[in-house]
Amino acid sequence: MKIDAVAKQFHISTATLRYYERENLLGPIKRVNGIRNFQSADLKRIDFILCVKECGMTLGQIKHFLEIYQQGDETVAERLSILQKQLGQSEVKAAQLDQSMQHLKAKIKDVQALMPE
Repeated sequence: MKIDAVAKQFHISTATLRYYERENLLGPIKRVNGIRNFQSADLKRIDFILCVKECGMTLGQIKHFLEIYQQGDETVAERLSILQKQLGQSEVKAAQLDQSMQHLKAKIKDVQALMPE
């Protein structure tokens, strides 16, 4: 899959994909006649990167996770700990967002009550 198609699939820019490649977040991307040809494993990695980034993990943290992933099964406990910690932080943020949304809904009702019928 070419870079434009990958960018479109994940709703990110080609510059972002090139940046991830430069920062060694992606493995070496296979090239055909000098053109990047993303494979299934590359797409899975991009999906993972975007998922944990959306959950608040920094690119540095993602890079560390991917580096220890490459070390194999000896890092399973550390990887599990990283993912569980990130999930916990994401759950706290989600609860805070839910509370803010409930407050906003209450304010909307208050304003709607002031509107003439």
